[in-house]
Amino acid sequence: MLSIESLEFQWPSATKPIIEGLNLTVNSGEWVALIGDNGAGKSTLLRLMAGLLKPGNGQVSLQGKNIASLKAAQRAPLLGVLFQEAERQIFHNRVRDEIAFGLHHQGVSGDVLAQKVAQTLALCELTDVADAHPLDLHAGQRRMVAVASLAAVAPPLLLLDEPSRDFDSHWLGVFNNWLASCRAQGTTILAISHDYAFIRQHFPRTIRLADGVIAEDGETQRIIGER
Repeated sequence: MLSIESLEFQWPSATKPIIEGLNLTVNSGEWVALIGDNGAGKSTLLRLMAGLLKPGNGQVSLQGKNIASLKAAQRAPLLGVLFQEAERQIFHNRVRDEIAFGLHHQGVSGDVLAQKVAQTLALCELTDVADAHPLDLHAGQRRMVAVASLAAVAPPLLLLDEPSRDFDSHWLGVFNNWLASCRAQGTTILAISHDYAFIRQHFPRTIRLADGVIAEDGETQRIIGER
């Protein structure tokens, strides 16, 4: 699903690369957690994987295609990103319009569009707020609006940055139900997280990033244990 070869990235004002000589393969249907200290390069790596940043050297390939060479409209059906701050990826005035946006760009319309939006609202427990402004909702609901936008289009690869953030026990349960639907669909997921309980619950494989390189890569229980 995802292949990274000799990846390097350096911010213009930095004195050294934040990602350096990184190689990684994620297979179709695999669920991988990405951990590491703040500043290790996790969020930068996620943006490189999504094609939102272009590497200085090396390549990120998604299903054999160089992600840096794809336009946004070409990337959208292939991968979805959930950022730490959900409100930064919400831009419609109604929840249902936010969910419908990606479907519109896939050419879905009419009764099929209405049905898919309704199904997604139900899955994410947002039916009662379908006509509300997303930014009027509480943090957990706002995050689920961003999740619902991904759920509606169901790309084969999801990149999640601190996905369990902002959820109380109820909304974490709703989120976990969505993850269960992703697993049933064979979705590939790579998630940055500091929530080790969440990682142990969902991710068999964990990668630890340190100073822009992979320090550990293997079975979750071995890498994070009972921490």
